[in-house]
Amino acid sequence: MTATASPTPLEGIRVIDLSTSLGTYAGRLLADLGADVIKVEPPGGAPERSIPPLTEDGISLPFAFTEAGKRSVVLDGPEIGRSTDQLERLLGTAQILLTSEGPGVLRRRGLHPEDVTRRHPGLVHVSVSPFGLTGPWADRPASDLTLLAAGGLLALAGEADLPPVRAFGNQTSVISGVHAATAALIAVLVLEETGQGQIVDVSAQEAVAHSLENAVQYVDLEQTVRHRAGSGPVEAGTGLFACSDGWIYLVGGLGGLPLAWDSITDWLESAGVEEAAQLNEPRWRERGWRRSEEAVRTFRDLFERFAAHRTKRDLYEDGQSRGISIAPVSTPEDLLNSPQLVERGFFRPVTVNGRTLAFPGSPYRFDGVDVAPGSPPAQPGADTRAVLDALPAAGPTAETRGVAR
Repeated sequence: MTATASPTPLEGIRVIDLSTSLGTYAGRLLADLGADVIKVEPPGGAPERSIPPLTEDGISLPFAFTEAGKRSVVLDGPEIGRSTDQLERLLGTAQILLTSEGPGVLRRRGLHPEDVTRRHPGLVHVSVSPFGLTGPWADRPASDLTLLAAGGLLALAGEADLPPVRAFGNQTSVISGVHAATAALIAVLVLEETGQGQIVDVSAQEAVAHSLENAVQYVDLEQTVRHRAGSGPVEAGTGLFACSDGWIYLVGGLGGLPLAWDSITDWLESAGVEEAAQLNEPRWRERGWRRSEEAVRTFRDLFERFAAHRTKRDLYEDGQSRGISIAPVSTPEDLLNSPQLVERGFFRPVTVNGRTLAFPGSPYRFDGVDVAPGSPPAQPGADTRAVLDALPAAGPTAETRGVAR
């Protein structure tokens, strides 16, 4: 008996990727799921191919990460992303179109979702844009930094008395990409059942605002607006604490509640930490005291004295065994060697220009199917001839268009 490979979740789905760096991660997620993602590039390649950081041989690491598993075509036309006969024929073979620019730019190119879905009613147009397709800011220019600010994430990042700190990389692309890919999958389910496409309008600003940890819940439950707190905790037992080889993050209290306080106290006492017994005093159960500067300072002194001769892995494993919420602050090397991530095969080797890179894997798993980055990023236009030769003379009608399975 010959073994056959299990079909991937999106086998038979074609995605035309006209996105900029803001939306390109969505295409990568769909490619990981087995979709045929075709990246449309200008001659010489998309400008995102030069986004730093670059390897010594000129490989853009962000581009290599987001474009793994995609094919590349260069179409006729004076401008990348403008509606042309070739592009229209290509859209006629697809189930999903991915764009990531404002409505004004898309309208000028003949690719506004309203126009595209009129010509291709069986197409799911996933439109990622800085502020969505409607509203006073719909065509406002934006960058990763300004979208992090507009979405509220910068209000939580950094020291309270210093300017905010932007997270490394193009985080708005990742945040928007996850939201866009999820919404696209829902739209594909509708397409399978009805044959009807639709517009998926993803605002990067709204996606960021949807990713603010528990800041929204604090407003709802405690009428408290969270602000930047840096590494310093707002209450005793919670925050970053130094240890022998770096830092750990401990959650000893949340919302003024002591949570695993008894377990932490017992942990310190059993290790012989002097004065740890005072943590059993009734005042440590009081929200006001736990959030005082003196309480925060006292706990930090006790815990860092205890952690000074212990590694973050030892602290993590010991604390977890006691039911305490604790996590190491991992370096890239720590993550690559993490027993948990190694066991799950999270990092995947992908060879780019003869160089093997360790790529983060997909944020999902399926039984019996290896969902992961596929081929390395294609050279600009490498698949143009194969794709164009397979195009029909005219795109299928709304009645004949469907999802291949």
